[in-house]
Amino acid sequence: PMRRRFRAWLWEKYGDDASLRAAWADPDVTLDTAEVPPHLAQISTTHQSFRDPRTEMRVVDYYHCLADLCGDLIIDFNRTVKEATQGRKLAGAFYGYILEMAWNAGFFAEGPDSPYSTIQRAGHLGLAKVLRSPYVDFLVSPYAYAFRGIGGHGPSMPPSEAMRIHNKLYLYEEDTRTHLAAHNAGFGNVETLPDAEAVLKRNFCEVLTRGQGIWWLGANGHIDPATEPAFRPLLEQFQRLGTFGLELDRAPSAEVAVLIDDESLVYESLDNALDVPLIFQQRLWGLPRMGVPADWYMLRDLLEGRMRAYKLYVFLNAFHLDSARREALTAQLKRDGKVALWIYAPGYLADEPGLEHMTDLTGITFDKGDHLWGPLVHLLDFEHPITRGLPQDLVWGTNGRIGPVFHVEDPAARTLGQVVYSQGRCKPGFVIKELAGWTSIYSAAPNLPAGVLRGIARYAGAHVYSEDADVLYAAPQLLAVHTVSGGKRLFRLPKRVE
Repeated sequence: PMRRRFRAWLWEKYGDDASLRAAWADPDVTLDTAEVPPHLAQISTTHQSFRDPRTEMRVVDYYHCLADLCGDLIIDFNRTVKEATQGRKLAGAFYGYILEMAWNAGFFAEGPDSPYSTIQRAGHLGLAKVLRSPYVDFLVSPYAYAFRGIGGHGPSMPPSEAMRIHNKLYLYEEDTRTHLAAHNAGFGNVETLPDAEAVLKRNFCEVLTRGQGIWWLGANGHIDPATEPAFRPLLEQFQRLGTFGLELDRAPSAEVAVLIDDESLVYESLDNALDVPLIFQQRLWGLPRMGVPADWYMLRDLLEGRMRAYKLYVFLNAFHLDSARREALTAQLKRDGKVALWIYAPGYLADEPGLEHMTDLTGITFDKGDHLWGPLVHLLDFEHPITRGLPQDLVWGTNGRIGPVFHVEDPAARTLGQVVYSQGRCKPGFVIKELAGWTSIYSAAPNLPAGVLRGIARYAGAHVYSEDADVLYAAPQLLAVHTVSGGKRLFRLPKRVE
């Protein structure tokens, strides 16, 4: 069945055999004989952490086809509900986990892990189609699995503001494993009632400040008032606060936008050495603790001009951009004093891999090493406003082997730090370059820490609420934090409150 679907999809995309042969670099393939890529082709790449568009479009097309198929199925199910009820019922789905699925089945079971991400093959990359469908009213997911305990963060799996601008309600499945669960039940389960209450309050703040909906799972170690009577007044308090929140301004007010690119994900290796630190961990460690709220979108929302203006744009994985997408990004970004933070390999892939593509996108000149390695960045310049006051032993990056490993060769860029990679190479790897109408900042390694992100946000002109690295949530009339340590806190509000 998938072979038939793939061939039909290829007919729609290419229309004739000559176009398909040119794209696949295969003189013998036809639209009627094209096959689903074999297992080895799906799990391997020819250009280290990336698929080379010159030779691997067969696999790229297959993953695009799979994404379209799964997105279309979600839409079709929801359309059926709408037609059967004459539009009187809401319809939605558990779907769109594109910020979450660097993990694999080994994450959920005792036993051997797998090096592969599930993002390309799990069907969730059809999110863009689903968000644009008039038949889909809401999306649902559990909250992020990786760091649920005390001190952690509980965001949605789909990008939160992408759902909002497409007029989709998000329903947050609050399935915290509380002290009622078995000891060491996994998924951040907490051992005491006070810890359970702290985590539930933290997650409720995420929902309330982002204008989301929520439900709580009851039995089997979750939030069960019948077993733990203290949960009942807590849930009643949430109900009162939620009702109160309906009267408040909860429109997105962040000055930082974080963007994930679903298109680039199909050009990546299935090996999760890159996406675990770049996406999975970055959204749970550094970004929520910078003391500056951030909104989360898909890159195509920016390219289509759907987003309001922000001061800082964090591009997690803007790796593959054709000429049309580059032009659209330039039109939206490179003006009005905006600041862009690029991570690892921005714009590296066009029709072929190339450092010149990175320069065209970022305005910064690059070089690279072709030996797989875990790049780590350390600071050198402590006089710049971004790095002033940061500790000299601060290091970030990954020990996962990724490649190529990039560094900067640009005398016009100011080097704030070096990237260290194979053979102990120490090259400029954290730089800033002020350009006509905008500023470009680059980090060669992923998973930037909160202090560095806070410095970048402050440099971009974003309001910093707190310097204390607590998990912070904010809306125009709401402010909340989740802390690990006690003690006093100083919060600076963006305007006077009477």
